[in-house]
Amino acid sequence: MIVFVGKRERGFFCEEIARKREVQCVYIPENLYIEEQAKEILRYKEKAKAIIYDLEQYVDESEILEDWILKIQEAIGIQTIIFAAGYLPQSKIVNDLYHKGIRNFIFSVFLGEQKEDLELALDGYFEHFGYEKRGIVFEETEPKEAAGQENNEIKKSIGLAGAVARMGTTTQAIQFVKHLQFTGYQAAYVQMNGHHWVEELAEAYSEAEQDTDEGRVTYQFVDMYYRLDKLQDVLKKQYDFLVYDYGVYSEHDFNKISFCEKDIQVFVVGSKPGEFEKTYEVISNNFYNSVYYIFNFVAKAEQKDLLELMEEKAVNTFFAQEARDPFAYAGQSEVFEKMLPLEAKAMNDKKKTGFFWKWKGRKEG
Repeated sequence: MIVFVGKRERGFFCEEIARKREVQCVYIPENLYIEEQAKEILRYKEKAKAIIYDLEQYVDESEILEDWILKIQEAIGIQTIIFAAGYLPQSKIVNDLYHKGIRNFIFSVFLGEQKEDLELALDGYFEHFGYEKRGIVFEETEPKEAAGQENNEIKKSIGLAGAVARMGTTTQAIQFVKHLQFTGYQAAYVQMNGHHWVEELAEAYSEAEQDTDEGRVTYQFVDMYYRLDKLQDVLKKQYDFLVYDYGVYSEHDFNKISFCEKDIQVFVVGSKPGEFEKTYEVISNNFYNSVYYIFNFVAKAEQKDLLELMEEKAVNTFFAQEARDPFAYAGQSEVFEKMLPLEAKAMNDKKKTGFFWKWKGRKEG
């Protein structure tokens, strides 16, 4: 028996593998707190071959999750597999579990690879041979110092998610990239959702440059990455900032823990009927206490009332300027600079590395 702890929509890839092995696949309903699932998990101690935990469902702190996963494993002695689709191996929860003896992880967001990795995990492959052939490294590596240059700083990460669909989250993510480029930084967009916007953009515009091996589309001087299995390679590139678009926070593939691990977290929200209901869910969720809020499509006359409704979170609340074209910088520097104060060095070096210099270089090249 294979036990998947979480939504069936997330774990249905297990069913085919279970059928191949002529075992049953059962589900334990998702829960925000692993402790509330523990008793039901323990019921399968004599029947299950493996317990698969979907990290996405939990709001527990990493230490609590680790403690319960390890306690359950010690109590029933069943193989533990962590479903961490879209997570980096260096994520705190993943890295901590690995160093405490958990050796089976499924990182891919692609169905075929999820099935393949599940079979390898069930056969004990990762426990014996590790993840070298997968190109996965769990250790944090220090960037090498180039000759005559200072060691690179860790690149900063910005995560955006929307309260509802068509809220303008992707537009704001691209605007973030444009703002960073304009002020002299190297920045790129990373698609962390299943909307396939980047791939569709490449098909729609002949001037878009696409590298399918790298999973990159470049359009209007913005590098956009859509293959999460290539994310490790993107992290090695010379970007100062990566802007991650997580889509809608209530969708089943929203990577909650990954979003909250970003240096800066932003929710794009709205005030219209239907939008504010979802916006309020985000605002009142204690899991998201260190985030910024960007209201989109809000008239000037409404803004004061909305700030009052935001109460103590008003200080982290901003209103986006209209941006009909995501790739045309709307110039909302005041909004972005309050969320992301820029270092003086970059501003002083703007003449050399700014957006217009890069644009000129691309044209001449």
